[in-house]
Amino acid sequence: MKPSQEKIMSMSKKISIVLKLGFIVSNVIVILSLVAIGILVFSGEDIKSSFLAAFNVTANNGTTISIAAQSLLVMFAFMLIDTILISFAILFVYAIFNEIRKGFTPFSHENTTRIKKIALLAAILSIVGSYSDALVDYYTIGELTWRINIIGIIVAIIIYCISLIFSYGCDLQKESDETL
Repeated sequence: MKPSQEKIMSMSKKISIVLKLGFIVSNVIVILSLVAIGILVFSGEDIKSSFLAAFNVTANNGTTISIAAQSLLVMFAFMLIDTILISFAILFVYAIFNEIRKGFTPFSHENTTRIKKIALLAAILSIVGSYSDALVDYYTIGELTWRINIIGIIVAIIIYCISLIFSYGCDLQKESDETL
């Protein structure tokens, strides 16, 4: 085995562990978001009032800003969507490195498809995430400052371009395998 192959296999083990932890953390956030949504939708007024009080924000001038239950529900719903998208991206990246860890080539059509899905998730996340940030600003400071995250879109395009390179690598890998 070549040193570059050994290095990527070794790094894949470490990256897989980090990705597993990230996936666990993102799933905990999904569960917490669902619990918060459940409290806001299904709980009695006493519990809901206590829960809402925890999200009161004190501004620099000393005034307290309260967030309405419906507004907080919308914010938690967007947080849930953001986190689910992140969880899927982590899952796809984990699958790529898990295959490399097992000794498979990274240049497979499955990995190319996974990278394209990651690019799509990054594009969606840049839009949904921007809207989530805008909602937080709107409900806390009263300004709607929604802007599309251009950097997120550029990252999605770069990831998609990497998928095209991987597709080309798949074709070269196939040619190499056929000539041997």
